[in-house]
Amino acid sequence: MHKRERVGLWLGPILFVLFLIGPPAEGLSELAWYSAGIGLWMATWWMTEAVPIPVTSMLPLVLFPILGIASIRDAAMPYANPLIYLFMGGFILALGMEKCGLHRRIALNVLRRVGTRPSSIIGGFMLAGALLSMWVTNTATTMMMLPIALSIVALAKDKLTQEQMEQFGPALMLSIAYACTIGGLGTLIGTIPNALVAGFMEETYGIEIGFVQWMKVGVPLVAVGLPLTYLLLTRFVFNFGKRPIEGMKELIQKELSESGPPSRDERAVAIVFLMVVFLWLTRPLLSGLIPGLSDTGIAVLGAMLLFVVPSQRQDGPWSEHFLMDWNTAKKLPWGILVLFGGGLSLASAINSTGLAVWMGTWISGISVWPVIFIIVAITVLVIFLTELTSNTATTAAFLPVMASVAIGIGQNPLLLTIPATLAASAAFMLPVATPPNAIVYGSGLVSIPQMARTGIWLNLAFTVLLSVMVYFLVQWVFGVELGVLPSWAAQ
Repeated sequence: MHKRERVGLWLGPILFVLFLIGPPAEGLSELAWYSAGIGLWMATWWMTEAVPIPVTSMLPLVLFPILGIASIRDAAMPYANPLIYLFMGGFILALGMEKCGLHRRIALNVLRRVGTRPSSIIGGFMLAGALLSMWVTNTATTMMMLPIALSIVALAKDKLTQEQMEQFGPALMLSIAYACTIGGLGTLIGTIPNALVAGFMEETYGIEIGFVQWMKVGVPLVAVGLPLTYLLLTRFVFNFGKRPIEGMKELIQKELSESGPPSRDERAVAIVFLMVVFLWLTRPLLSGLIPGLSDTGIAVLGAMLLFVVPSQRQDGPWSEHFLMDWNTAKKLPWGILVLFGGGLSLASAINSTGLAVWMGTWISGISVWPVIFIIVAITVLVIFLTELTSNTATTAAFLPVMASVAIGIGQNPLLLTIPATLAASAAFMLPVATPPNAIVYGSGLVSIPQMARTGIWLNLAFTVLLSVMVYFLVQWVFGVELGVLPSWAAQ
């Protein structure tokens, strides 16, 4: 066991016991004080990963009823939040694309249309990675893109000089990781923290963040952040010349030819996927005709269709006669859904016991700062913290705190929770920061110093980008007024 995990394993419960035996802070009820202790315990285990993150997330189910913070029913309700099922449906749709190879065909077709210069190839990989990771998990997208990229690198060895290859290989690897991370910011299902903040706002304040609303914030960030990252990689950090890599298009075409024409399953999954996206985008218009239609219901409908639409394969067990089977669906990261529930249950307790109001009042002194400065400070803190910790765990731990700070300074919680959430996914410096970083590091083509040297500039660039764009976009998309605490947050 590593030192960090060993320390965290003991530190979490010790902090909790200190809260149990110590007197509550001034202005706090006993239940709020206990909630703070549980929150510190969970945050410690989440940050150090002393035990599996989903296991930590089940602590509220045990401790809240015992300490009288909430009944088992109330403690368990957040584990069935609708946003959990939105993400579950999205996961199953993504698994359906992976099972039939549709995501790989999309990537190859994008790459077939780019030029043969190294910078054009990097741009093509970034575009394909970002587009796919808006809908498929960034981990799966990176793992799918990596073998294709390694084939390009092998081809380029005969076309570029040694010095150029030492630049092109790392740049291509980093471009894939960074594009998949950035693309995930674009939609609610693109990366887990996005859905987590939506669930938190709905569970705590009854405020819905719709799929289209999030895209109005996320897609502009992707549209600006992706070209910015491309320029940084190809113009400032790496230099691999403009010599074309001959044979690249032939290699991609060969990969496509070996895949054959689009199969019936690929076409069927594409139709289901496009139907789901269409319904998500038009739900605000359709809600008048179908009042009960929700983003979650649409995602679950799409997932269920995969289990009933026949596959071209009609041999083997009956369950494998359809586009999706349960053996494939079981690959879904169920632990992430438990983490959702644990984070939302903790947030609910922090709010119901009055701890949130107390934290907001305690930090209200920063209300004299301009709001944009507060957003920048939070963004910097979260970006660099999540270099060393899970972005999902960081988001789960920080959301109640950010909302409390916002209320304490008389601002809409959305102003601080959304930038903190996006910042948690914008870590580019270290392999441990995000799964895409770890995957490309494992290729052996990029070193930690190269990743850190490039990532520090991206961290700083995204600090500015997230802070400024979110500051304006949140006001526009959600109708947030600066200095006005909405009635739903003041209750």
